[in-house]
This record gives sequence, C-alpha cells and structure tokens, in this order.
Amino acid sequence: MQTVYLSLGSNIGDKQAYLQEAVNLLGQNSAVLIEKKSKVYQTSPVGGVPQDDFVNMALKLSTTLEAETLLEVIHDIEVKLNRVRAVHWGPRTIDIDILFYGTEKLREEHLTIPHKELFNRLFVLIPLMDILEEGFEYEKQVKQAISKLDGTEQKVIEIPEEKTARKRIEDAVRDILMAVGEDPEREGLLETPERVAKMYEEILSSQKLLDFEEYKLFKIEATEQEQSILIKDIPFYSMCEHHMLPFFGTANVAYIPKDGNIIGLSKIPRLVNYVSRKLSVQENITRDIAEILNDILQPKGVAVVVEARHMCIEMRGVKKGNSQTRTSFFLGEFEENREMRLEFLESLT
Repeated sequence: MQTVYLSLGSNIGDKQAYLQEAVNLLGQNSAVLIEKKSKVYQTSPVGGVPQDDFVNMALKLSTTLEAETLLEVIHDIEVKLNRVRAVHWGPRTIDIDILFYGTEKLREEHLTIPHKELFNRLFVLIPLMDILEEGFEYEKQVKQAISKLDGTEQKVIEIPEEKTARKRIEDAVRDILMAVGEDPEREGLLETPERVAKMYEEILSSQKLLDFEEYKLFKIEATEQEQSILIKDIPFYSMCEHHMLPFFGTANVAYIPKDGNIIGLSKIPRLVNYVSRKLSVQENITRDIAEILNDILQPKGVAVVVEARHMCIEMRGVKKGNSQTRTSFFLGEFEENREMRLEFLESLT
C-alpha cells in the first residue's frame, strides 16, 4: 500500500457537497482506503480569473493503485461531478490533485509529483498540514512554505463542515412538518424526510449538470430540400421555481437538418428530460430545448411547442383544474418562414 496525499477544491454551486461526494466516490474504490480528512477551509482564488471563493480540503489515503492509474480514477470522478476543464485556474465544480505519492518523484507529461504548485499555494498547504504524517520527508518543507506565504494575499479561513445535501433536505422537511402543525415522529411520517430527500435527488437530477451530453450525432445523405423531423407528445415532469409545485405535460420538437446532420431520435426525449429535471418555468423549458438542440446540431431550423398543467394553478390560487398552458419557441427557418411554422403547428392538431 502506498500513502497518498490529495488536495480537493470546489467553487461552483454546493461546494461542500461536491467535496463530500468526491470523498465518497474515492472511498467506493476497493483499491483505496481513506485514512484522514482535513478540516474544511474557505480560500481566495488564484490565477487572476474573476470567480467565487473556493472551499478546500486535503485527504490522506492508502492505495494499491499506481500513480497514473489513481490519476485516471480521479479524472473519472471529476467527470462524474461535472468538472469542466475549460479555463486554467478557472471556476470548477471539483478539482482533485495528487500532492504526494509516498516519497516518489515523478515528472511525466500529465503528472508531476510532488505537485509542482504545492509549495506556492497556501490553500493547499494548510489543509495538508492537518493530516500530514509526523516525520514525513517533506514535513519541514511544508512548514517552511506556510511560514513564507503567511501574510500574503492568499486568504485561508477554517469554516464548519456542512451536513450532506440529503441530510440538509431531511432536516428542512422535518422543520416544515412541524411548522404546519404535524408531528415528524408519528409513525406515518418517520421516514418522510428521507423519502422526500431521495425524491428531490431524482426529480431535480439535472440541477447540478452544466451541459447536456447524452446524445450522438449521425450523418445521412444531404438533399437540397431536407424535410423536417418531428417528435410529438414527449411527456415531461418538472418543478415550478416559484412555488416548488409540479407542472407536467408534453413537448413537441421539430428540426430541419443541415448538411445531413441528424441526432438519434431517442436523444430528443433525453434532452426534454434533461431540461425539465430542475427548478424552472415552462417558458424556460421551451426555449432551452430549442436552443440546446440548435447548439448541438446547427440545423436550418428548430421548433418547440410545450403544453402543460400547473399544480400552482390547480391546487392553489385560482384553483382552475385541467387548464392547459401552451408555449412555443422557433429558430431559423421556423421563425422566418410563416408557412413552414403554420405547417408545424397544424401537424400538432
């Protein structure tokens, strides 16, 4: 087994939740044993890119994995947690770096150990010091680097470790139950907070996703007059961002291919699911489906019509049951060509 020290950071969304999930995913690997976690720190960003403060921590673990294999595992975890490697030193949901791999020294194309920035980053050194094994070869060098950087513009502040996202939802549901006059301890409600937390994880599963990636493009023979492709009555379920009540209905999506580029038919319902599984409003869902499809395919035109029932209308307020709301969004030839737009709308009747 090899002793490894890692640095973890996040500065997008629910930062501590990303750190906690990264630790969980590392611990699920049978070749990795997590031994110690540092305290959690709020740290100022470096690199000159305008962005929010980071939350950082360090891990000590033992592993039978080679350094390069461990790096692959780390990159897989970053992908699962929606890490986007777009801007160097830029904002990211999760950043995991190998600081030390035992006492080995590596200078590979994609891996330098000890990490080349280690002794220049206070936000790495202070969490590392929490868990560094006494007598470790680099202990003196770590302490010297902390002393040298102390008082510089790099700000590192210890903050309380938050509960997991699921636990925070469970606690909030218990508070709501008590606030409306219920008893969270009665038999019928004992498991309700846990069930509600799991439900939100499922029905709001796109909330932390940055991009739609569940698609594949295909090439067909291009023609001068390419016909439109329409998928009707795609069911969807979403949650209104105003009242956090459900709204649901169907989406109708059409596009006109350009240069023979098409998307797999099953991917359009996946796109509808992706857009709807977050807090939103119907107008945004309609527009987002069209704009994402347009970005992916660059077609000649896109048309989207969404029809839905809203529980914030039917259960509260005006209480008008079975009322339907229709929204539409057009791009390209569907927006510019009235005849083509009418033909699309007539196909829905």
